[in-house]
Amino acid sequence: MPSEPGRRDRPDIVVTGIGVISPAGIGAAPLWEAMAAGKTFFGTGGHDGPAPALPWPSACVDTTEITWPAGRDWANAGKYANQSARWAVAVARQALEQAGITGDTEDVRGGTVMAVGSSSDELSDVIPQLASRHRGDPRPLAKFLHDEVPDYSYIRGIPSQLGQFVCMASGFRGSNVAAYGEAAAGGTGALSLAARLLESGELDRMLVVGVGAPLTTTAMAAFDQDEPLGTRATAGAGPFDAERSGTLLGQGAAAILLERADTARGTARARLAACEVLVAADVTASAKLVVDTVLTDADTTPTVWWAHGACSTRLDRVETEAVVSRAGSLPVTGSKGTIGNAFECSALIDTALVVESLGRRELPPAGLLRRPDPALGALDPVIGESRPLGPAPTALITAFTHGQHATAAGALVIASTHEDPADEGKART
Repeated sequence: MPSEPGRRDRPDIVVTGIGVISPAGIGAAPLWEAMAAGKTFFGTGGHDGPAPALPWPSACVDTTEITWPAGRDWANAGKYANQSARWAVAVARQALEQAGITGDTEDVRGGTVMAVGSSSDELSDVIPQLASRHRGDPRPLAKFLHDEVPDYSYIRGIPSQLGQFVCMASGFRGSNVAAYGEAAAGGTGALSLAARLLESGELDRMLVVGVGAPLTTTAMAAFDQDEPLGTRATAGAGPFDAERSGTLLGQGAAAILLERADTARGTARARLAACEVLVAADVTASAKLVVDTVLTDADTTPTVWWAHGACSTRLDRVETEAVVSRAGSLPVTGSKGTIGNAFECSALIDTALVVESLGRRELPPAGLLRRPDPALGALDPVIGESRPLGPAPTALITAFTHGQHATAAGALVIASTHEDPADEGKART
């Protein structure tokens, strides 16, 4: 249910920590700076690692930079942690560190919301290896697989299981819930759930963590069949470009630490003014309803727009119509021309980038955007170089789920908590 329009009796919710893993590296700052420099990561496998063998251009994370916590307990837990769990813990620790939270002696009413799809990446890696090892083995293949595949492998990618690892890192022992899938809209469903738990007074702190599923040929082929993916990642293929042809693929993970302002441990980096996910009969209706809802519900007016900007011919049009008709022509940018669509956590990455932008008082340009599509109407895209933000900037963020038949749409409003740029810089440091 949408929040009651214009309601002002709810407590303030602030962002006190952010964490990002992307093809640009570890943290929101390297990614923001890559966008500002006009750099993109398609086909590189991050800045060091190999790119997967996919028939579509993709921007992938360099996994060698992702570390696992030290200590005996973590060493034991690591036996059960797949790629998604390792990324989830890494971004969670980034966000917690910013807020000065160690996770060792926490005594707060807190919890974790995971936004992640079930991952089969471990078995995808193991089965081909086992198939080659079976040659010459006297056991029948079925018996061989039964003996050799770890019993716990199937549970490693379950979102609630990943939440346990994040709870361990944060000190929110065992308190987690998963919010993922078609209605999650890139993680805005998880943010919305977290906001409700904080507004209700049930909890004081929520850690929202999302991980984009591994880019496997099977999964991406299914996405491509539902709605064709982009086949090139060159100038002109970016969001809202006249020559865009389809969603670009990417990997990543992100964490957003939300706290009630009156009980916050960390320093407020931004304020969550509104957040919602809606599902209507079609995505056009959902987009218009959700944008109208958050703009009505927020107590501040957006001055900039951070778009989902999937580079999809259809979805970019739907998104533009929903925002411009309600909010007018705002300066707009997006991350997917730089790092592609990380699906389950794409909106969480964008939220972290918005917090970073508000702190820097600049909006970075959209990657691979060369000539805005005139059919989209009154757009004001940031192209070529970053654009300075005015005093007390506020951002509208929009998010969608990939697919021709997906109808979920999400939106949130993030407001700066500092009017003086020098104070903002101090808070970021």
